[in-house]
Amino acid sequence: MTAPSIETQPPSVGKTYRRLWRWHFYAALLVVPFVLWQSGTGLLYIWARQWTDFAYPAQRFVLPVGAAQPVSAQVKVALAAVPDLPVISVHVSPDADRSTMVQFRSRDGLPEPVFVDPYSLRMLGIMASSHWLFGLSRQLHGGWPLGKPGSWLLELGNCWAIVMVLTGLYLWWPRGRRHWLLGLVPRLSAGRRVFWRDLHGCVAAWFSLLVLAFLISALPWTRFWGGQILKPIQHATHQSSPIPFTMGGASAEQVLAALPALDHASAWMQAHGLGSGMHASLSPRPGSGWHVQTDAIDPLAAHELLVSTQTGVIERDLTRNQLPMIAALVALGINLHQGDFGWINRWGNTLVAVSLIWVVFSGFMSWWRRRPGKGLAAPAAPQAAWPRWMVVTAVVMCVLLPLFGVSVLAVLAFDWLVRKAVAGPAMAGAV
Repeated sequence: MTAPSIETQPPSVGKTYRRLWRWHFYAALLVVPFVLWQSGTGLLYIWARQWTDFAYPAQRFVLPVGAAQPVSAQVKVALAAVPDLPVISVHVSPDADRSTMVQFRSRDGLPEPVFVDPYSLRMLGIMASSHWLFGLSRQLHGGWPLGKPGSWLLELGNCWAIVMVLTGLYLWWPRGRRHWLLGLVPRLSAGRRVFWRDLHGCVAAWFSLLVLAFLISALPWTRFWGGQILKPIQHATHQSSPIPFTMGGASAEQVLAALPALDHASAWMQAHGLGSGMHASLSPRPGSGWHVQTDAIDPLAAHELLVSTQTGVIERDLTRNQLPMIAALVALGINLHQGDFGWINRWGNTLVAVSLIWVVFSGFMSWWRRRPGKGLAAPAAPQAAWPRWMVVTAVVMCVLLPLFGVSVLAVLAFDWLVRKAVAGPAMAGAV
């Protein structure tokens, strides 16, 4: 969301507006690569399964003949094909004409799936990790191949995107029109400058609440805020899930020894009317149990199980409404973020991702036509004290998002150095 150039602004535009425009510019510089990366990889992830069904039908579909073999027998086929890689997960489809998939962690850190016919126990194929779009896009979306630094960068991009949305909403707010709803309608015949500004600001405003929901729901996945801030808070307030999530990673030997328990879990699910579809993962930590989630059409109706690898006993059986509030909200955010609620959710997420790409393009076009001077310069800010509400908002965000707070100090220092070194109206004035 880009504001008009200060030189052409009417006198009614105040100092707060100009200061927020400056910070909107800084946020955009930091966020544009993040937005394009996350939108692109998110689109790939949302539609990866449909693409795989189209491109690799021989691996994804089977002819249901007779009864399906035990889960343990299916997994053993995959383990025989790939005996030396850690196992991420086992996915038994609830659909009779689907193959069973066992995901391994390849040496480059990406998921590598093996597909097995659950009826004939025939290995249908091993898909290279670079061809498994579902796993590749998910890893890229999470910061691979940079690991922990990649997650930190994505968290910073996420935080600055929140700043960009909030400052953009302030800049977009239609102060000179009869009703604020008129600001949602772009003025397409008011000249190219207004054309690009309105197509940028209006589209961003349409999707602003959804984008904020996406950004906030992504924070629990981050290594720093999710792992170092949220998890201790959940633990201290007894808001953690009773069944800890695991990314899998058990060795082939560990999985092989624990397969009878997976058969017990499958039989228990069918006896309790939960179907046969499951996602199962096993941590490499000694003594860990199988983490099993039933594959339900409605994610809110799924059961989460903790299965003892020694006895096969279902030690815990949780539904969504039994989770503590924070854990339930985090799970709901993940489901919405991934498009788990069917076609409407998936197409809605697609629309949000495409709108973000459009906002980046239209924002650049709007800035290009209204940029102060002719170079890459931040909008000038007024020589005035910060409003109290703005200071309080910034401090609260920096406290709640510590990694973001550190980056704000770095931006302030950079801005101060630039203003000291470069003279001119575009860089003059206080932050």
